[in-house]
Amino acid sequence: MRSIAFLTLLVAIGAWVVVRNLPAGDAAASGLVVAKTQEVQSISIDGSGLPLAQLRDTLTTRVGTIVDSVTLEHDRAALEAWLATRGYLAAKVAPPVVTFGPGGGAYVVFDVDRGRLFHLRTIELRGPGWRDAGVLTIASGDEALGDRLVRARQAAEDTLARHGKPIRVELELHPDHAEAALDVVLVTR
Repeated sequence: MRSIAFLTLLVAIGAWVVVRNLPAGDAAASGLVVAKTQEVQSISIDGSGLPLAQLRDTLTTRVGTIVDSVTLEHDRAALEAWLATRGYLAAKVAPPVVTFGPGGGAYVVFDVDRGRLFHLRTIELRGPGWRDAGVLTIASGDEALGDRLVRARQAAEDTLARHGKPIRVELELHPDHAEAALDVVLVTR
């Protein structure tokens, strides 16, 4: 009986020591628990088939900086935006998970589901002047790369201007998530 009482006392003391040594100053922001003065020890981007080096370059949070929930949310949005411009319009980046090590350092993990690569399905031209716009630099079946779409819009606008028709060309995008397809409308105004 004394041994059970002694073990119970040891467990209580051990629990008290663990609780006393937990990091203090935790604050919650949009589902993310962040200690106010914790330094980032590592950043991980989890997901399959990801270009990790390019994704890391989009992050503002760096090893050695202090964990900041606003910056982490900005980083999450930047990862999604980068993937969208590379044709992964259905990419989802979960809010980062921050855990704290025994020394108080913060370990950040971004869970990424890049989704399917979108391709151009249809390209429609609306408005006046398209007869003078020259060759379109995108076609059905192309990967839906953001910079390529922007260059195609700019090339059409530049060609129209060279032909004496300074018409503004706007780009409308209509994604079909079920088919991983993107319908593009180029509109002259």
